[in-house]
Amino acid sequence: MLNARIRKAFAPTDEADSRPNEEVPSPVGDEASARGDHKVSARDDDRRPARKDGRASGRFVLDVDFNAPPGVTILFGASGAGKTQTLKAIAGLVRPDEGFIAVDGQALFDSSRGVNTPVNRRRVGYVFQNLALFPHMTALENVEFAVGNLPRRERRARARALLERFKVGHTARRRPRAVSGGEAQRVALARALAGEPRLLLLDEPLSALDEAIKLDIIADLKELNRRLRLPILYVTHSRDEALTLGERALVLERGRVVAEGEPHEVFGAPVKASVARLTGVENIFEGEVLSRSEDAGTMLVELHGGAEARGACRVEVPLGRAREGERVCVAVSSGDILLATEEPRGLSARNILAGRVARVEQRAEQTLIHVESGVTWAASVTRQSLREMKIETGKAVWLAFKTYSCRILDS
Repeated sequence: MLNARIRKAFAPTDEADSRPNEEVPSPVGDEASARGDHKVSARDDDRRPARKDGRASGRFVLDVDFNAPPGVTILFGASGAGKTQTLKAIAGLVRPDEGFIAVDGQALFDSSRGVNTPVNRRRVGYVFQNLALFPHMTALENVEFAVGNLPRRERRARARALLERFKVGHTARRRPRAVSGGEAQRVALARALAGEPRLLLLDEPLSALDEAIKLDIIADLKELNRRLRLPILYVTHSRDEALTLGERALVLERGRVVAEGEPHEVFGAPVKASVARLTGVENIFEGEVLSRSEDAGTMLVELHGGAEARGACRVEVPLGRAREGERVCVAVSSGDILLATEEPRGLSARNILAGRVARVEQRAEQTLIHVESGVTWAASVTRQSLREMKIETGKAVWLAFKTYSCRILDS
């Protein structure tokens, strides 16, 4: 169990996640047995303090509150949200202004008692975004450095075993510049585990890798998680990584946790508009409630496409607390919208909109069809559907989605 309450104010130039990570050794140590049922909870204060005039100052204050049980907890958010600084505070690379951090009841930091355990004694494994492998050491020496206070022969044997476990034993005598990106990533993971950590911190470990290597390392991380069951805090900007690896997700915004829960809940049903945008919901519109039907359990809302858009369209959404004439924010995932080249009939979907294709956007994992229908909607289709339906700019299409595919968000 890791418990933490952390408050740390940063100057504007130090704002969270805005700088490259320092070239420092991965803070690993002689971790307790990974078989233990360790649980992580962290409280970090990350808000901009108010000035005398009531407005936020230029400082950034870390202010998060979360629990991370054994398994992978995703830290998700835009750059500058405080994700990296959260990891650094837990690892001991950033000293909080005040607070408390403890692992299994042992205080690592306690401002009230003057406790601040050195990094190399915190028994935390850390993989930096830039890996921070020592360039003058071989892969074997990088891992051996983190093993701890063992006789030389035992340190070397453990380091070799870890390199083999991560399928990079052949790199043992090579320096970082002589290995591929995927190999360097595996060496960094091996080094982070060299001290048998009871907590592992991974800061965007796959961001610089191509898709095939990512999938391979994700499989390794899932196996690692199954075997060790230690708390793993995993920073990523990738929704796919979060859904594939995460057992729990935290969304950070301006230094605060604004959403948490199981990934499919956090990403599939966001409550706040800001969280919906962060987690990749493509259709988010402001609108006005035109009418309410208590019997049907629905509201009719007129949506507007924003300051630059002159159009509007009307959709049926679930009945909410908003009254007629009030403003609401409505979100619809692109995956919840059916696209048709003929007007759909006999569907249970209550929202059927006619429109024209404005553009086709190819993404790595999907194709987004942007359709003008009062406002601009985005619907996702497979490449095969794109070919079979002969979708192209200017083509007349219909959109269909259910009332309960529309979510009313907190603005």
